[in-house]
Amino acid sequence: MSTPTLTPVYTDVSAEYQAITEAAGLHDSSYTGRLKATGDDTLDLLNRLSTNGIINLAPGQGAPTILTTDRGRILDLLGVINTGEYTLLITSPGCQQTVIDWLDKYTIMEDLEVEDISDSTALFTVCGPASGEALARVLQPEQDGSDLTDMGTYSVLSSAIEGHEVLVVRRPLGDLTAFDLLVEADVAPKVWEALANSGITPVGVDAFNAALVQHAVPRYGRELGDDYNPLEAGLIGSVDFAKGCYIGQEVIARLDTYQKVQRYLVRLRFSEGAEVQEGAGLQQEGRNVGKVTSLATIPSTGQLVGLGYVRTAGANPGQTLTLTAPSSGAAEVTDLPQLFGPGE
Repeated sequence: MSTPTLTPVYTDVSAEYQAITEAAGLHDSSYTGRLKATGDDTLDLLNRLSTNGIINLAPGQGAPTILTTDRGRILDLLGVINTGEYTLLITSPGCQQTVIDWLDKYTIMEDLEVEDISDSTALFTVCGPASGEALARVLQPEQDGSDLTDMGTYSVLSSAIEGHEVLVVRRPLGDLTAFDLLVEADVAPKVWEALANSGITPVGVDAFNAALVQHAVPRYGRELGDDYNPLEAGLIGSVDFAKGCYIGQEVIARLDTYQKVQRYLVRLRFSEGAEVQEGAGLQQEGRNVGKVTSLATIPSTGQLVGLGYVRTAGANPGQTLTLTAPSSGAAEVTDLPQLFGPGE
């Protein structure tokens, strides 16, 4: 039997962006990878391989963590969620096999099996300041919106929509409240329809990506990947410096201890009339100090914003940098975002 096709109905980018940033929006995030890990040694092995302390996650709890190479570079940023029945791993888009191969490489005698469930499930994201209240009205039994909003980051709730099982994960997008809904692929169209009919505005890729850039959410292939380490990427809040060894731990510890981070992820605001391309170079007093990695035009204002990496000396809020040809204009560093906070 073929899987039902999801055919969302979208409005316009401005209305979608307004919904996602001021009320509640619904986005199909099924391009994000989803792995099902089972076995008694799952959390122990992940704890030994990644940056965060996750070995003691109780059922219903989750946390972000990073798989890093022996050079301390980012293999992928993972959401690790203990559902009670299995451990759900949320990967970056297209990184499922990379993560599976990495775990398999270091699995020797451990009891661990990993299954890619990306094709057999769908993942919907309900996000925005009113997303908790909007989602609560649709869940069965009906939830208290404040209870959803008070869920811990990456914590999980089992519920239902229109009688269909839904796993709700609170996974904020920067400072934007957001919930991921994991459902079986064959009922995904019915769940989507119920959410959209409840008044939650469907949001397409353009508006969603604009919100990600505006709220400084790094993405794999742009701000995340083998070119960068977790401290450069502002992910220090997902690094546990007290938990002991993991792959790449010595490199990351030295960078932190001796303050040797060479560059930082920054949020950028461009001058009026600036012509900007992704990958554009950034200069300070004629010296190359960084590059633009993501761009977005905010639909509500027309303001061009972006993310980029800038060498430490120039990565200061208020610093104005010059765009290199063929781009033109100026870029102001507005802040140095930290997706999971400043850490301890």
